Amino acid sequence: MGLGNTSTEFGALAKTLHWLVAIGIFALLYLGLQQSGMERGDERSGIRFIHASIATIILMLMTIRIVWRIMHDVPSHPDGMAAWQRMTSTVVHWGLYAAIFMQLLAGAMIRGTAGSGLPVFGLIEIPIPVAESRESHEWWEEIHEFTWKPIAALITLHILGALYNHFILKNNIVRRMTVGVK
Repeated sequence: MGLGNTSTEFGALAKTLHWLVAIGIFALLYLGLQQSGMERGDERSGIRFIHASIATIILMLMTIRIVWRIMHDVPSHPDGMAAWQRMTSTVVHWGLYAAIFMQLLAGAMIRGTAGSGLPVFGLIEIPIPVAESRESHEWWEEIHEFTWKPIAALITLHILGALYNHFILKNNIVRRMTVGVK
């Protein structure tokens, strides 16, 4: 398996980015939901710091992933796949990219409008060149609190589509992003 994509499967970089982002998104959803009902304090602040650090890394990985996807061909859909399935697959993938980017951007803007940068586990803090603003901060918080729901719905569709293709249609959709096409 090479670094680049082929006409039948994703390459090592695309696979690695896919799975790192997937793990990161699940961690972010978990941490976000875990701290959402907590009282202010050290425990909540600690979870938010870890959440923001993972989000910073995911933002970088997603940027690389989108640039890679735009610059390289992706494996074609299996022969005989219905047009509605091709369209659904495309809409779900690009919808996920857009919703994840919106969520990450909103989180970054929450930090920036509060006067903070993007943390990376205390190693560095990446400054965000935006002015502090309570009004903007609250607006970005509303976006951030909403956007996880479409992400969760799109992830569910993505997983169900993959399982349907693997177990019902018995094609190589899942293999081309995991163990490789036989």
